[in-house]
Amino acid sequence: MVARGLRRWLWLAVPMVTGCGLTVYDKGSDIYSAGGMNLVYTEWIAPKDSNWQKDSYECDTEAREAIPSLVRRPGQRQILAERCLTARGYVKRQ
Repeated sequence: MVARGLRRWLWLAVPMVTGCGLTVYDKGSDIYSAGGMNLVYTEWIAPKDSNWQKDSYECDTEAREAIPSLVRRPGQRQILAERCLTARGYVKRQ
């Protein structure tokens, strides 16, 4: 009986967890995806004195604040986040 109750709660927890952002760490490459944005460390050439975690988080936050959730246009937040990283000295790999 306890196993059934636990199984029910697990099925409720899975959609809640999958709705959250995704962070994957793999040998220096970072994928941070939430809300349709995807900033990947290996796609950028970083300036000498940079902090990817801090810069990508701040650019992500700026892009989210600039375009509210109710007024979404596909790809607009990604473009703003990439412009922010470029302004901080990062160069996108081709």
